[in-house]
Amino acid sequence: MIECEALTKTYTVREKPSFFSRGVERKIAALREVSFSISAGEMVGLLGPNGAGKTTLLKILSTLLVPDSGRAAIEGVDVLRFPRMVRQKIGLVLPSERSLYWKLTAQENLQLFGGLYNLPSRKARERSEFLLKTVGLSEFSHVPVEKFSTGMRKRLMIARALLHEPRLLILDEPSSGLDVQGKREIWSLLKDLATQQGVTLLLATHDMEEAETVPERLLIIHQGKIRAYGSPSEIKALSGNHGWLFIDLPGTYSENRVKLPKGLFLDSIQSVDGGSRLCIRISSSYDLPQLLRIFPDATRVERREVSLADAFLTITGERFEDTDTVEEEEI
Repeated sequence: MIECEALTKTYTVREKPSFFSRGVERKIAALREVSFSISAGEMVGLLGPNGAGKTTLLKILSTLLVPDSGRAAIEGVDVLRFPRMVRQKIGLVLPSERSLYWKLTAQENLQLFGGLYNLPSRKARERSEFLLKTVGLSEFSHVPVEKFSTGMRKRLMIARALLHEPRLLILDEPSSGLDVQGKREIWSLLKDLATQQGVTLLLATHDMEEAETVPERLLIIHQGKIRAYGSPSEIKALSGNHGWLFIDLPGTYSENRVKLPKGLFLDSIQSVDGGSRLCIRISSSYDLPQLLRIFPDATRVERREVSLADAFLTITGERFEDTDTVEEEEI
């Protein structure tokens, strides 16, 4: 369905001039030789912090940007050589709600875009009614979009992107700005589209819960490079980290005093309520009964599973929320 080979994109950014300076140009590498492939019917998430290169990659795949070098194809059709053919094969959902006409009703919006997709009027009406039912907006079909909630607009944007029956749906932050209930509704809708209608999904997100809930596989992108590719559980395993044990002990402990069996690694010791808390990293094989025999006076033992944020830290060397890259939307 999607093939990317060595995609590279660099932006030139000029800093704002001041009284003392005319401004300086600098190069920002948004994508650095990105290569991957996605099969038809897959649900794939592009996970990375703001500025990691997600939006740049999606815009190249949807023909809105031209890469500096590399190749991309949708169902064997080259994105650069045949952009019109590619647009017929994809549906695109960008974050901006202004991609809808707010003064028009939901039905009028879909029929208008149906005309832009060169659908016959009857076909546009039938597809509009079907998609409004699919996204749960049938009873609001004659309500102006300006009266919709953010979640309702998001669902209508997905319906609009599916009007011409694309086999690939590309989404950039599909649940951004929604409350918990709104996110759940969007996630359920996307999974239904993939499982019941066979639509291939590629969605960009920096929401860890979304990354674990919707996609079957994840592309971890960081500073314009693909760092890992696999299911959420495979990504966690790639980090080599299998979770932590927190053990509370009376008294004061130092690293020299802690002797751990094979498969356990001491990360830190904290002072807690006059005692010590050991933070121990777990490998794939460890013996909990053996550990408890070493610390028979333990007052508390807690296990914490490794998270995607933990795996991201291990794979990239940076915390997910602390990465410092240029916001793509501002370039």
